[in-house]
Amino acid sequence: MADREKAITEEELKALLAGEIRSAITYDDTDLSERRTKALEYYRGEMTDTPAMVNRSSVVSRDVADTLGWMIPGIIRVFSASDRMAEYEPAKPGDEAFAKQATDYVNHVFWKDNPGYRILWDATHDSLLQGNGIVKHFWDNTEECDYHELSGMTPQQLALIMEEQGVEVVGQKQGQPQKVPVPGPDGQMVEQEIPTFDVKLKRVTMNGRVRLECIEPENFLLDKNARFIEEARFCAHRDEKTRSELIEMGFDRDTIEALPADRGGAFSEEKLARKEEYDGLGDVGHESTRLIEIYECYVKADADGDGIAETIRAYYAGKAGAGELLDWEVWEDDVPFSDIPCEPVPHRWDARSVADETMDVQRIKTVLTRQMLDNLYASNMPMREVEFDSVINPEMLTTPKFGGIIWRKKSSNPTVPHEIPFVADKALVALEHFDNVIEKRTGISRATMALDPETLQNQTATASQNQRDAAYSQIELIARNQAELGWRRVFRQMLKLIVKHQDRPRTIRLRDNWVEMDPRAWNADMDATINVGLGTGSRDRDAMMLGNIMGVQEKITAGFAQAGATSHAIDMIPKIVLAATKLAESTGLKNPDQYFPTIPPEEIEKLKQAAAQPPPNPKLEEIKATGEVQKSLKEVDAQVSMHEANLKAEGDVARNAAELEADLATKAADRENALILAQQKQEHDYSLMLEKTGSAERIKMAELAFEEYKLNATHQLEREKMENAATIAAMKPKPQPQANA
Repeated sequence: MADREKAITEEELKALLAGEIRSAITYDDTDLSERRTKALEYYRGEMTDTPAMVNRSSVVSRDVADTLGWMIPGIIRVFSASDRMAEYEPAKPGDEAFAKQATDYVNHVFWKDNPGYRILWDATHDSLLQGNGIVKHFWDNTEECDYHELSGMTPQQLALIMEEQGVEVVGQKQGQPQKVPVPGPDGQMVEQEIPTFDVKLKRVTMNGRVRLECIEPENFLLDKNARFIEEARFCAHRDEKTRSELIEMGFDRDTIEALPADRGGAFSEEKLARKEEYDGLGDVGHESTRLIEIYECYVKADADGDGIAETIRAYYAGKAGAGELLDWEVWEDDVPFSDIPCEPVPHRWDARSVADETMDVQRIKTVLTRQMLDNLYASNMPMREVEFDSVINPEMLTTPKFGGIIWRKKSSNPTVPHEIPFVADKALVALEHFDNVIEKRTGISRATMALDPETLQNQTATASQNQRDAAYSQIELIARNQAELGWRRVFRQMLKLIVKHQDRPRTIRLRDNWVEMDPRAWNADMDATINVGLGTGSRDRDAMMLGNIMGVQEKITAGFAQAGATSHAIDMIPKIVLAATKLAESTGLKNPDQYFPTIPPEEIEKLKQAAAQPPPNPKLEEIKATGEVQKSLKEVDAQVSMHEANLKAEGDVARNAAELEADLATKAADRENALILAQQKQEHDYSLMLEKTGSAERIKMAELAFEEYKLNATHQLEREKMENAATIAAMKPKPQPQANA
């Protein structure tokens, strides 16, 4: 168990921090500050170490600024040509989908949530000019406060607003009463006054997110033995904050107000070299806005007494040795700093810069240029040799005028120019030589910064291209150093911060679609790769190179397809799409993914499975097709025969039904005729009986018998008609179901 009595105390930590800060400042002032100050002055064209002579040329060569101006565009284009500056790679099986989501989300955080381009520019500029660009990355949980003033709020409206989370009333006063119609006791509408309030609301939101900032190299302190930031014993961010800002950060007010306002760090050599004009040492403003020097320190010390040093984050305010320890805690994350080196020096943290390669040349070219101009001035306006007191108006010699007259005394020697040899052409040769020196050191020349027609004279196209490629390779090496040794760590730390601290999903707009990102399930140890394959050369060169690559890919794909290796040919499809995407990037398009389809791995596997099926046998297919045709013809013949038989049966039944119907109709007609004849005969017999008997009773009986006969005959005729109709209906054929053709 750890010995708590040996745990570090606040007094010991305070003394430790004071010693580390003094040591780091001494190391910075001794080894680094002078070089950085000199680079800033040379960049601005202020060469205090090469003063101009009185009444002589004071021109300054701007080689440091010119070289940086030629290099920065190509390097910036390396990292900003694509909307994916970094891509994450799976660290274990199952990370593939998370890697793609992390790539989209972290790049969105860099470019959209933070001023990504500004950070990229500042870090690249500091790297090229001063050797190391410092990027700070941290999770910001600072509350965001918005203030709103609302007037005429009723108590009900105010209560609804107060129910929202994070809303607080910071000011309130009585407002003008509001008249509202309400039903009275008798049912009539009457006006009633409702009190209102004018309030000032404070809305607090806690939207934690990753923050990035590029800090000045002189404000980053490191122990002198460190080779890498992540392994340093001590590192700190020196900053200046007002008393008000420190109190808002939660530090003790009495402690902050007791700190002296020390502006020593504000007037360091580097900061003065950055300014165009010196603004003096006077402080103005209220005491709450006076600046206090504060150090955010990360130091290794045994905090719990177990004999093993932990990383401690501490805030130390004031001058080292006379400051106060404001707060401290054991820090479990990595230190929140990354450096972007230009030309790393083995076994040292501080890297060499482009200014280191060009400052000596700028000094020499400044001296040569001044001498060349002085010689040119002397040649164009030479001094004159004149006999003492021989010129009546000597002011014409000191301030000559066009068309002026020099009055010389009689018998005096003539005025002659004092000859000075012209050597300016020799200085031009020397200046060209030192331009070649800069080209060898940095790769920057007229041939690389633009297409200069003079560089193509008496030179083959191949030689010109080789010269440009050799120059570009040095710029690409700087971009590679910055990517692998700097930006890679930045993006890895960003992923770790997001996975650790973001506790809820977030919806972002990605390629014209709203996508929900939930990093809680991501692997924080996924590695990051920075896109630096293209950008430093000309766009034409990049496009030509990618076009050649796509041509080779198409030949390989065709070769696989001809050899029967369909699976390998399908595997080439995503690679061809990737090359086409990079080709679109080289033209300057920001969202090249919109121009090409995204083929997920499962679709590739489906294509492989489909291609793995055995190819069809033409002869077998022909035989199968012939058998199916014959079978179809037989089925058609059978259907035709069945249809003909049905038609024939239907014709026979219809013919028989017609004959039967005609026969029945004939018989019915015969019966009707017989009934008519019987009726006529009955009427005749009835007449004869009347003539013979003349009896009324018999006549009545005969009439009844005749009526009964007629009724029975009519009923018999109706029954026969119904029976005939049923018989004919039963003989008609029923419709048969048709078979499919």
